Amino acid sequence: MVMKQEYMKKIIILFILLFLLTSCNKDNSNPVITDSGLIGTWLLTNISGTTTQGSITISPGLVGISMTLVFNSDNTASLVSVQQGQTTTQRFTWITLNGAIIFTPINGGVVILLPYTESGNKINVGFTNILPSINYNGVIITSLILEFTKQ
Repeated sequence: MVMKQEYMKKIIILFILLFLLTSCNKDNSNPVITDSGLIGTWLLTNISGTTTQGSITISPGLVGISMTLVFNSDNTASLVSVQQGQTTTQRFTWITLNGAIIFTPINGGVVILLPYTESGNKINVGFTNILPSINYNGVIITSLILEFTKQ
């Protein structure tokens, strides 16, 4: 009798396992993690940074910079920047993961992971870990945060 009960337990466990394994949904695509709140057009409105002398805040217009960042729902993005009259357009695919935006250049290149925070119609994108120190008019800038406002 005991042997029969053990045999039945094994059969029941086997059926449960088979049921669980065959009822699981298989995802036939790669998971895309995205923050749908980012989808849209964003304009650079503020630059802040940390220097060896303290914190600074700069208006992009004062230093002749403009940037427009567009996140599309198909997980592509473009960044159009104008500096000293030169326009540059970069195209990426993007996802978000654990408070960071991961940009992958469409035409090849280095994948960039940038921490960001979102508050209402503003996002702050940090460049602390990827930039070397920058010398701007004799001031050493050790980190930058770009503030974009949704249009």
